Formats: sequence, C-alpha cells, structure tokens
Amino acid sequence: MRPASPRVLWGLLVPAAVLVLAAWQGSGALGRREAALAREAAGLRAELVAGGFEFSAPDIEQRRARVLAETLRLRESAEGGRALHADPLVREHAGRAFQLIEFERERAAAAQTLREQATAAGVKLDASAFEVLADNSESPQQPRRRWAQLAVARTVAARAVAAKVATYEALPVPAVREIRVAENSPVLAEEILFSVRVTGASARVQDFVEQLALGAGEGDLRFFIEHLVLRKDGVTAPDQASATVVLAGLLPPDETAPAP
Repeated sequence: MRPASPRVLWGLLVPAAVLVLAAWQGSGALGRREAALAREAAGLRAELVAGGFEFSAPDIEQRRARVLAETLRLRESAEGGRALHADPLVREHAGRAFQLIEFERERAAAAQTLREQATAAGVKLDASAFEVLADNSESPQQPRRRWAQLAVARTVAARAVAAKVATYEALPVPAVREIRVAENSPVLAEEILFSVRVTGASARVQDFVEQLALGAGEGDLRFFIEHLVLRKDGVTAPDQASATVVLAGLLPPDETAPAP
C-alpha cells in the first residue's frame, strides 16, 4: 500500500486538532463537536472510498474509532477540570475581591487539618506542603488562580495522607500555564502546576500516584501527570520507594467574570 495522500492525512489530523481545542471549552461544546465529528468521519470515509484513494473502508473506520476514543478521553479530562472549578475554595471566592488575611486564614486552616490527619495516619507532612504558597501580595492580578493553587495543594496533600505514604513535601515553585489557540487569543483554560515528593512503601507510593491521576472517588479531581520520577531505595530497603511528581490541575475559565 502506498503512503497516505496528504489530503487524507490532513482530513484525519485537522478534525483531531479541532477536538483538542474544543475539549477546553466545556462539555456542551465538546458534545456538539463530537456529534459533528461522527458526521465528518462518515463523510470522510465515503469521500475517500469513492475518490479512489488506496484506503479501504476498515482503514478509515479504524481511524475514526481512534478519534472518537480520543474524544472520550478529552471529555473525561474536562470533567476533572470542572472538579477543580467546583472546589469550595475556588467557587466561594470567585468574583470576590481578594483579601490576603482571608487567604492566609484558609491556608492555615487547611494546613492544621492536614497535619492532624497526617499525624493520625503516620505520615510526616513537611511544612512546605502549604508554605510554598506563601505570598505577601495584597492584590494578586489573578486571585482565582491563588485559590485554585490552594485547592490543589490541599487535595494533593490529602491524597498523600489517604495513601499513607511515609513522608510528603511540596517542591517550589507553583506556577500557572495558560492554554490558548494563538499567542493573543483568549485563554481557553489554565493549568495549575504543582510539584511534590513522597517516600514510603512501594505500594503506598503507587497508590498515591494512582489517586492523583484517577481521583480518589467518583467525580473527584484528576490531575495530569506532567513529570514523574520513581525510584527504589536499593538493596537495603527493596520495598521502599520515592516519587517526584509534577502535576497539573485544569481550571476552566471563570464563567462569572464579566466579559472584557
């Protein structure tokens, strides 16, 4: 079989690229795009077969199935993003003027609660778990991001405690990455980046990483794993491991914010 015609490749890749962008715009737009994709894929198959390109109907159907499977994965990712959007720390402070004293009070309360839970679970929770968020800015330019960072820090630490790892520490520096179609186009979503290191029994460390990626329960926040380094501690402690993780939580645009 000869290599695919450029027309064929563009016909397959362009709809997939559009899907990736549409995924950040919520399940409504994604659902409409998914339906349109099904129609496009059926039309593409008929066009290619009728036009004499050297691809059989099963070949085209296989490519269509892969794109639809990717749609499902992107929909699941969007669901995870809405979980961060719906976190009480983000939801209750959206649209309100940022008060540093209020933020510090919430940060201290989260740290105290997690310290108590960690002690009960036998987890050594490093002070960095929440101190990496310390910021004396009275009026941050994007206060919603600050609350989202706190929500991510609290969620990740809670999952480390639930997994009963031995030690947990947050690594500097939290950051935010904007997702745009082009350089000056509107922000489709924001990725709240966070980095941590845990140690403990291999099974506990594995459980922690799985909770990050899959959630701790139905409807829970799921993170994208940007970077993961797993290490065994060696011959002297073969069951002990460590994991250094850079993760990202997806934050959709603030629907309550006034249009620019």
